[in-house]
Amino acid sequence: MIENTQGIAALMHNALADQAAFGVSYALIGPDQNELHYLGMQGSGPDALPLTPNMQYDLASLTKVVGTTTRLLQLLAAGTIQLADPVGKYVPNLAHPQLTIEQLLLHNSGLPADIPNALTMTAEELTAKIKQAPLANAPGTKFVYSDLGFIQLGWVIQQVDGDLAASLRENVFSPLGMKQTGFNPDQSDLNVFVPTEDVPARGGVLRGVVHDEKAAVLHGISGHAGLFSSLTDLNQFVRMYLNHGYCRDQQILPTSVFDWFRQIHFQGRTLGWQCWRPGGDLLWHTGFTGTSIALDLTHQTGFVCLTNRVYPTRTNLRWLTWRRLAVSLFYNRLEDIDDEQNHN
Repeated sequence: MIENTQGIAALMHNALADQAAFGVSYALIGPDQNELHYLGMQGSGPDALPLTPNMQYDLASLTKVVGTTTRLLQLLAAGTIQLADPVGKYVPNLAHPQLTIEQLLLHNSGLPADIPNALTMTAEELTAKIKQAPLANAPGTKFVYSDLGFIQLGWVIQQVDGDLAASLRENVFSPLGMKQTGFNPDQSDLNVFVPTEDVPARGGVLRGVVHDEKAAVLHGISGHAGLFSSLTDLNQFVRMYLNHGYCRDQQILPTSVFDWFRQIHFQGRTLGWQCWRPGGDLLWHTGFTGTSIALDLTHQTGFVCLTNRVYPTRTNLRWLTWRRLAVSLFYNRLEDIDDEQNHN
């Protein structure tokens, strides 16, 4: 049972009063607990629509763990790929083909964090930039949270399975019953999408189209960002992790991968996930748009918190402080590892 349920509820109301976000959807999940809460609005003016179940959020970097990491863990457990495999084994024309899948998952490959001005490029130009990006550090020596590494990991999945979007749908989302999760969602009812930023260069408020610039240039499908999902779908995803990979009468993730979380670490990270404390039992991740997932694998509890904190502008940073406080309340302890590069 999550101890600070009332404290988290009070914090959410205080965050909305502080105008950190217009609304928040959050879930508290445990063996005998299943609380889903919807507070506030999608936004203001024409976007002042009450938050309700099944509304879809742009997950931003939660794509890295909900999609890319989960599928890679399946492939690793099956022996289809290996942690020590060089990414160049799967992806051609890389400037640094020797970087390993493990290094990319741990964000210590040496690749830089980002490619600036992606919106000025075509998909082909951006792909070439990512493939030819110079190393910022020697591989294996320093943590740098890198979108580029996870874009390359998405290409690995694409090479192995044939198509990234179809692979995640068939191997992760469909088995979990996550019907509202995927890339480039159906636009027939735009009101189900919680809007993100007002970007005049892209036609105004983004609703149902990916916020991340690199993912947008890459046609909405990437290993680092681009997924949309709902609180109810993420509830299913979290329950699978808390049940050591088992959900809906299926073993979605082999139990062996949970040993890897305890065994493989680098500067506050394990495979794909960030560690709230050393040990691999408290895992969390965030997304730029204001999303987060926190897992306590020992006590089988989880916390999903979704906002669109970049609406109408990313310059409102208040939510970042409230989010850290909320996760602290969920874990009932302060973070043992503090590296600001992890948090977006």
